[in-house]
Amino acid sequence: MSPEPDPSSEASDERKVVVLFKATGDAPILRRNVVKIRASAKFEEILAHLTKSTRCERAFAYLGAAFAPRYDATIGALCDGYGERNDEGGKLVVFYSTTPAWG
Repeated sequence: MSPEPDPSSEASDERKVVVLFKATGDAPILRRNVVKIRASAKFEEILAHLTKSTRCERAFAYLGAAFAPRYDATIGALCDGYGERNDEGGKLVVFYSTTPAWG
């Protein structure tokens, strides 16, 4: 007999996190600075989105205007620790730049 899936884990995979991008330094302002992303997505997907949106070779992203999280960290875990959690999923503010800005 196979175990039944945990409904709470399915709900967490389905939740969406609102990501608000804020430019730092000489970074170009994005036309669309708010996106919704799956909570189960990795932080590297945010970096890929920023690189594509800014049309730069490399983008740097930071949380809390202080540190860059690991690329394999999930958006949901980052939102739980450093963002605002709500019924829809949460909100995470990501500062970005085209050159290194913070540690």
